[in-house]
Amino acid sequence: MRRAFTLIELLVVIAIIGVLVGLLVPAVQSARSAARRTQCQNNLKQIGVALSSYLSEHTVLPMSAVAGTGHGINQSCFMLIMPELEQRPLYAAYNFLVENYDPANSTVVGTAIPNFLCPETPLSTDNLPSAQIQQFDGTTYPAGSSFAKCNYAANWGGSQNTLGSDYTTTESKKGSGAYLGVMMTVKATSPLGTITTCIRPQDIRDGMANTLMVGEKRDSQGWNVGGYAGSQFDVGPSPYFPTNYLNVAPNDTFSPMVFPGSFHANQTHFVFCDGSVHPLRSTIDKAIWYALTTRYGREIIGTDAY
Repeated sequence: MRRAFTLIELLVVIAIIGVLVGLLVPAVQSARSAARRTQCQNNLKQIGVALSSYLSEHTVLPMSAVAGTGHGINQSCFMLIMPELEQRPLYAAYNFLVENYDPANSTVVGTAIPNFLCPETPLSTDNLPSAQIQQFDGTTYPAGSSFAKCNYAANWGGSQNTLGSDYTTTESKKGSGAYLGVMMTVKATSPLGTITTCIRPQDIRDGMANTLMVGEKRDSQGWNVGGYAGSQFDVGPSPYFPTNYLNVAPNDTFSPMVFPGSFHANQTHFVFCDGSVHPLRSTIDKAIWYALTTRYGREIIGTDAY
């Protein structure tokens, strides 16, 4: 006659199952995290391909933000590459003769684009209301406008960057890195007194493989909102914005929209101007990090630097 489990046997079985679950859960979580990293890298790869196609057709990279009444205030570089991202219906429906917040464009700018959303983010992907979006003059967008989120942004050079040590003039001063990226607001005056233009391949004198094009940003004001809190990223001291930042500065919700960063563990993904995608470590040497954001800093970057 078959006997039932004793209490001790039952407890042993439960303990074994608990141990197995304890071993499997981290493995499953790790696999899911790896899959999300792969998807994020693929998003950047697609954005890189789209920008390369735009570059081939127009011989320049697009401006990261268009400023000026009647010219699409805060329109972003991502709007310009919609055809290359297989989003021709959205591109065709967008009215470039009015502002991005105009009611005529509300459906387009409010549409979530999967390629612009990192699967690792725990933040809400709900559209951002107009009251939380700043224009260039510091005012907010008109009531009723709403923009779909984005987790990627273009390298405009940043306000905290510096050029390499080869420069001994005013170019080496703090802040000279502004507008030394590859996509920026055109016809803006840089700290060096120069007027920005759309960037050609020959302008990227450090080499396409040594210069960042687009990278992750934890949050932004919208994929068709230009500026440093939208389609551009500003250069902070690291490519990895702390995930616990809001615990330290709970009232500062703007900085995560300005600086690059991600929710991947200790790394942020970027697509370089040659189309290659690489993760940058949170512990990357600051000089290397800054060197990657300038297009002609003359820095020497080793293949194992990041």
